[in-house]
Amino acid sequence: MGVNHNELLSAAECANRLGLTVRALKVYEDRGLITPRRTEKKWRLYGAVEIARLTEILALRRLGLSLTRITEMLAGTAPALGQTLAVQQAAFSDLRDRVDHGLSLIDAALRKIEGGDALSIDELVVLARETGMTGLSPDAVAWRHYEQTRPRREASFVSESAGLEAGR
Repeated sequence: MGVNHNELLSAAECANRLGLTVRALKVYEDRGLITPRRTEKKWRLYGAVEIARLTEILALRRLGLSLTRITEMLAGTAPALGQTLAVQQAAFSDLRDRVDHGLSLIDAALRKIEGGDALSIDELVVLARETGMTGLSPDAVAWRHYEQTRPRREASFVSESAGLEAGR
């Protein structure tokens, strides 16, 4: 895997290397998102597992998810860095495609205006809709990408009517 699982970082070293604050690490710990190891003197230590989880958290934060939503998403799950990076990659690719498309629409509208023509209401509506001025929040888009790649568990299903029948 290419990761040294024996190397441990102090909270300050971890925060510094990841561009975080020690306070942010404490918040993530308080929310149950990470569980750093402890020294005999109760100092927090961060290894490969914690760094992978922090990378996952940071990727989801950069996608626009709130810490509350991330906590809900990751509750009780082991780090899935590969999955998170794939979601992040898909979201950035999607964003790049949307930006490229929006820029081409804006360029066309600017050329039309510079040519002395006015934009029609239909063109303005398409411009507003297609350039993302309306639509899903980054939180909703990121959640949709995450949900599409999230591992599924089989669950048994008992219909309400079957449960009532069994209770008679």
